[in-house]
Amino acid sequence: MQISSDLEKVLKRHGSAISLDGEKAMRWAIAVSLFCLAVWAASQPPAPSGEAVAPEGRLEPLPPVPKLPPYVVAIARLRLRESTLRVDPMSDFNLIQNVAERTGWEHLYRQRVVVSLDNDDIFRFPIVIFVSEHQPMNLTLAEQERLRRYLRGGGFLFVSECSAKLRLRPALRPELQALLPEAKLKPIPLDHPIYRVPYRIDKIVPARRGGKTFHEGMELNGRLVLVYSQNAEECSWQSWRWTGPMCACLPPDFEYAFRFGINLVYYALTH
Repeated sequence: MQISSDLEKVLKRHGSAISLDGEKAMRWAIAVSLFCLAVWAASQPPAPSGEAVAPEGRLEPLPPVPKLPPYVVAIARLRLRESTLRVDPMSDFNLIQNVAERTGWEHLYRQRVVVSLDNDDIFRFPIVIFVSEHQPMNLTLAEQERLRRYLRGGGFLFVSECSAKLRLRPALRPELQALLPEAKLKPIPLDHPIYRVPYRIDKIVPARRGGKTFHEGMELNGRLVLVYSQNAEECSWQSWRWTGPMCACLPPDFEYAFRFGINLVYYALTH
C-alpha cells in the first residue's frame, strides 16, 4: 500500500470542504497516515508462531509402502484420519538421517515411510512414530484393535506430544492407556536400558513450556512397547538445520533430542 499516495487522495477529496492552515493540515496528515498504516497492518498475514506446520490440505492417499529386503529396517510414521502430517512434517525424516549418520547402520532404510491403521502394513515395521499433531487420536474400534495387535505382537510405538497445545494432554493419555488395558502407563526409570545404549542419558531434558522431567511407557512381559513423551523431542528433530523460528513449546536441544531418538530406535530393534 502506498500510504503517501492514499494520503494525497484523501486530502484532495476533502480539500474543497475543509480549509486547512499549517498546524491543522499537519494534524490531519498524521491522523490519516496512522489510519492507513493500521489498515495496511491488518491486511498482512500473521507472523509465524514458530510451530512447524505445513499448509492445510485434504488427506491424500498414502504412497505404496516400499517392498524392502528382509535385512533392511525402516522407521515408519503413523498417520490417522485427522492427521495430514502437518505438524513437524520433517521430524521423522531428520531422525532417520541422524540414526544413519551417527551409527553407520547400512541396513537402515533412509527414506520416509508412512503407514495408517486402515490395513496391516504397520506390521512390517518394528518401530512406528506418532506425532500427536495437537489432536486426540480418536481411534475407531477397528483401528484400536489393529494397533493393540501390533504392540502385543512385538511392535514398538513412540508417541510424542508437542506441548505447545496443552489442551490435548487430558484426552491423549486415556487413549494410550486404553490400547493395552493389561499394562499401566507409568514413568520410565532413568536406569532403564532405553537410556543406556548406545548413548547414556542421565537426565531427561524437558520442553521449556509444559515439559516433564520423565517419559512414560507401557510394558508387556518386561519389554517396553510404547513410550510417551511430553517433551516434544520431535520439534527438535524438525528444527535440525532449520533457520526459522523454534516451536512455541521451546523443545530441548538438538544433541539431547537426537541421542534420545537413536536410543529409542536401538531399543526397539534389539528388544
